[in-house]
Amino acid sequence: MIILDENLDATAPVIEYASFGERLLARIIDGFIILIPSYIIPIIAPWLYFALQESSRSGSTVGKSAMGIRVTDMNGERIGFGPATGRFFGQILSVMTLFIGYFMMLFNSRRQTLHDMMAGTIVIRRNPEIAAARPQKGRTWKAKVSENEMHIVRITEKGGRHVHYSPLGEQTQDFTLWQLTDGIVDFTEAFGASDNAAMKQYAEELLRGF
Repeated sequence: MIILDENLDATAPVIEYASFGERLLARIIDGFIILIPSYIIPIIAPWLYFALQESSRSGSTVGKSAMGIRVTDMNGERIGFGPATGRFFGQILSVMTLFIGYFMMLFNSRRQTLHDMMAGTIVIRRNPEIAAARPQKGRTWKAKVSENEMHIVRITEKGGRHVHYSPLGEQTQDFTLWQLTDGIVDFTEAFGASDNAAMKQYAEELLRGF
């Protein structure tokens, strides 16, 4: 087995998750804006403030826009008013858990809070073209089975590819980092448990921006 570290030129946008600090500052800004309307029309005013803006084309409230972040679905696409509403009311549970629901973002690869998980949303940085312009981190695993058979797994910030060379020809499988970290894609049979675990850990690091 061989592991190679690489720097690869990017040709497609990369999702970069918003940090805890960025989200906290955005929340503080929004809190000041919605403070008085919330006293005048409780629940309805903040609900419409967040749900309408987060389901808009920008995907951002005033605070999030100021911090350069936005709310999207799991694929980085615009969400609808329904998911935005579910996300808003899901924050009640994040608060009721003594704010643990918010801090959950520090312990998962997609930086999702409890209400993000409930609504199927993520919060990402805007301007993906900036991320696409920089070199991407990458690592390659190679496992030689015999003189005529080899497995190669290449993982970058954009995802991964498994290539299996055998006497029957070349087979290629593309996968996302999420599929690897969630165990949907598993390379234990070809590389062994320790290497598969190392791949998952590396994918986790890439998702968390390390």
